[in-house]
Amino acid sequence: MRLCVYGLVYTLGLTRDPARANPRPWTLDQLLDFVEELGFDGVELPAAMLPPEVVPRFRERCERAGLTPVIAGRNILEGWREEFAAAAAVGARLVRCTVSRLLEGDRRTLGLAGWRQHLDRTVAELRALAPELERYDLRLGIENHQDATSWDLLELCERAGSERVGITLDTGNPLAVGEDVLAFAERVKPRLVHLHCKDYHLFPTPEGLRLVHAPSGYGVVDFAALFALLADRPDLSRSLELPALDARHVRLLCDDWWAGYPPRDVTELLPVLRLREQRASRGEWRTPWETGDLERLAAWEQERVVQSVGALRAILGDAW
Repeated sequence: MRLCVYGLVYTLGLTRDPARANPRPWTLDQLLDFVEELGFDGVELPAAMLPPEVVPRFRERCERAGLTPVIAGRNILEGWREEFAAAAAVGARLVRCTVSRLLEGDRRTLGLAGWRQHLDRTVAELRALAPELERYDLRLGIENHQDATSWDLLELCERAGSERVGITLDTGNPLAVGEDVLAFAERVKPRLVHLHCKDYHLFPTPEGLRLVHAPSGYGVVDFAALFALLADRPDLSRSLELPALDARHVRLLCDDWWAGYPPRDVTELLPVLRLREQRASRGEWRTPWETGDLERLAAWEQERVVQSVGALRAILGDAW
């Protein structure tokens, strides 16, 4: 299986809080050393890490090592020419994007009508970007970034009017919108272009559940079943992703949390509720980022990648 790496947020100095930024972030060469050492086939990274002066060396090193770059893009409504140009410059063929800045499945600030309007604006932008995808010979993978359901993503693909627009499935994030991971994957499989292999520990709360950082293969995502479902897609682009450094609180047991969603059959939610009971974690859930132990955070983050590689290799066996 071809696998990229993504999500070393603190290690690479990509945290949003300048006061707690890594004082010694990795260079691109250090990142690529790590990628090659662990046997990854590529690297996913934001365009902001690829200013023009570093592009030639980065591309040359990726080509020499046989590494496939993937560009991690922004919210589709925030402007996209930079991402497409960066992808073309480094030889990437896939750009990943998000739909909104909402997290934890929480659409209460928009409501259902506001969410529908947001999707309409997103469709208009996707249609406007279609010629750019053709120009740069790219595919675009819209991610379920703890905001969009599987039905939302399929609708966006249909309405975009371009076969170059597909879906990036983040394997941990269906839980944030009250969907079963495998059901989500099966639903979006026909339009799937990219996979984020991400995992979570699940801590129950009175309001719902807390999704907590876990190495892939150590949490609640059934990767064995997921890889079996996608066995007929060996060409599918895949990245190992670490979760966010802070936990996500999904308040799906609160009545008003559902105000941003259309009616849904309760049987769609039952697998998530069963998982909440059967695979619940207890005890300390905070990461070093949340406890303020920043001195060990970079090493902790890198070790989580190593643990993930070991777990996924054990699951895949000869298919790795």
